[in-house]
Amino acid sequence: MKNNSVHYIHPTGLAFGLTAGIIYSLCAAIVAVWPAQSVSFFSSWFHGIDLTKITAAQDITAGSFAVGLVSIILFAYITGAVYAWAYNACTYHCKKLGWI
Repeated sequence: MKNNSVHYIHPTGLAFGLTAGIIYSLCAAIVAVWPAQSVSFFSSWFHGIDLTKITAAQDITAGSFAVGLVSIILFAYITGAVYAWAYNACTYHCKKLGWI
């Protein structure tokens, strides 16, 4: 089996964006159904920061969901594209030096 170590920028960006969009949508659904439990759960990720003190009780509207979804997909796409570019550059450099 040949090891192809190239990450194509556009598909990698799309994969990151799609993954972020799915996770964002699932998170929004969980927060809508279990708001207090969601805040409690995510507080455990922030090493002692009590998110209940900075959480505002607000409903998720279709508009706020759409803006968040589009922005997270775009941000993740850019992140994926930069990752693919950097990965390819590092792979090229290491191959050039004979490290891999």
